[in-house]
This record gives sequence, C-alpha cells and structure tokens, in this order.
Amino acid sequence: MKQTVRKRSRMVLAVAALTAIGLTVSACGGSGSTGNASSKASASAQGKQGQKTPVPLEPAGAFYDGFEQVADNGWRPTINDTAAQQRGQTSLAAMETQPKSLIRQVSSPRPPAREGSHALQMTVPHQLGSFRSEVSRGSVPIGSENWYGFSIYLPANWQADPQSSILAQWHAVLIDPGKTPGNGDGGPPVSLSVSGGHWRMKINWNTQSGISKGPGSGHKIIDLGAITPGKWTDFVLHAKWSNTAAGLAQLWKGGRQVVNYSGPTDYKAQVGPYFKLGIYHPGWKSFKKSSYEQDTAATGPIVVYDDAVRTVEGPSSYAKVAPH
Repeated sequence: MKQTVRKRSRMVLAVAALTAIGLTVSACGGSGSTGNASSKASASAQGKQGQKTPVPLEPAGAFYDGFEQVADNGWRPTINDTAAQQRGQTSLAAMETQPKSLIRQVSSPRPPAREGSHALQMTVPHQLGSFRSEVSRGSVPIGSENWYGFSIYLPANWQADPQSSILAQWHAVLIDPGKTPGNGDGGPPVSLSVSGGHWRMKINWNTQSGISKGPGSGHKIIDLGAITPGKWTDFVLHAKWSNTAAGLAQLWKGGRQVVNYSGPTDYKAQVGPYFKLGIYHPGWKSFKKSSYEQDTAATGPIVVYDDAVRTVEGPSSYAKVAPH
C-alpha cells in the first residue's frame, strides 16, 4: 500500500512539473503572439542570479510584433511609388527579405533594434508620386478602448522638412459611398507626424457625420517637442474611439505623458479606426507637383524604422504595452 501511494505521489509531481513547463513555454510566444508577452520579454525578466521574474500575462486581444521573424502577422502593407502601386496586393513576408524593397526587415546595427535584433525599415523614394510606405492592421470596434505601444527610429541624417510626414496614424473607415479615399475627407482621427524638426499629434473628429469636414467637425494639433535623430522614440497611446465627449486620447512619449485629452476622437462611424505605421508624405503625391517641387528641404528618400509593437483591445496599462 505504501509503495502504491509513493508511486502515485511521484506521478502527480511529474504531471505538475510538465504542466509548469508548458505554462512557461506558452508565456513566451514569438513574433505575432496573442494573449501573452513575448519570449524576449521573458528573457529580459531574468534576474542577475538567473531567477525569473513572472511576466504579467496580457488579456485576450493582445498583439506583439518585434519583426524578429519574416511573417505577415496580420499586417497589410501599402506602397505608393512610381515603380509599383501596391495597395495590399503583396504580403509583408514577400517584401521583408527583398534587398530593394521599400518595406523590409533589417538587423542590427542599422540601426540597433529597439528590442531583439531586427526592426522594420520603411522607405519613400524622393520622387513625384512616391508618398507612402506603411503597414496597417484591422479596424477596432467603435466605442472600444485600446492601448498601443511602439517605437520609431529617425536616422541620424534625418532632414528636417516643413512638409509633414505622418509616421503613425489611426485611420477612419469611410462609410459614405459618395466619398473617394484620398480626397481629404477621411483623414486620420489621430496621427503622429514630424514637421519642421518637431513631433506633433493631430486629433480630428466629427460629431455629426463620417467625414473630417463640415458641421460637427473639429481638430486639435499638439506640439510634442523636438525630434532626436539617431535614437529610438517610444510612444504609447491609450484611446477610446468615440465621436462624443466619451472619447479619450492619452499619449506618452519617451516614458513621459505629453497628452491627456478628453473629447471626440473619431467621426460618426459604424467601426473604429485602423492602426498604421510607416511613412505617409502627402506633399509628394502625383497630383501635387508644385508641392513636390517646392520641397527643397528634402533631397533624398525618407527612411524610418519601426519596432516593438504592442496593442491591447480592452483595459490594459502603460506598462503592458510600452517598449522595453
């Protein structure tokens, strides 16, 4: 009898050990994992004595991508240039490894990645008709609460240009079939851009309709301070997407909260905005030849790097999504 009890006890301990190992592995999802922090986060949590500090698990609806693997991970790439008008026709994985691709995975030290050893390089060639190299994710529900964390690297040779380049945006979905995308009626409800050597945040809304113009529309521009080329800049946005006073936009830059806005953050819509990262330089569109010719501040391609993307749909916190 005692021998049988001892055998059962050993079996219970073995099952418990295997279960613990399984939980440890599941808490270390790779690029594109949902529901848990990444393996890099777990590795960084190890103490000096080799002891692991528990990594808090993200709630359902969490997403992470450090661009360590060549994979789509739900991203939709979009390129507009004179050589290839690609609007979601080519997968991100197909672009990432092409040496001359305008969207590609790069490894350290060009530049040192914000997390891990890789980042996503985005390029817009210096030519009329080239104005966009972005990756985007799907829309979120209108009225939903969302957290977004990511890091952007401006090269050391960045040229300060008075013409704005949007480097992150939360874009509206047009619901009016009479409106044409690109005509200015569907500008992003929230965007982060670089203009004249400064970061700025712009908030657009309309309490009465689904476009950025007309009755009920409004906007707010917030100067976020000077850029720091040659260094990563971390951002965290906490947003509640609404065309009413229930909206919210809180922004952290470099670990410090710089925006605490309450009010409309969207247009009157059936769905919320979708998140986009990369470069959008509208002054170089093909029908803006005069704007392109007047842009003497920029003499070469626009290049930025993105890394450490974390998003959570629902309640979360700064610490859960901030690059680390």
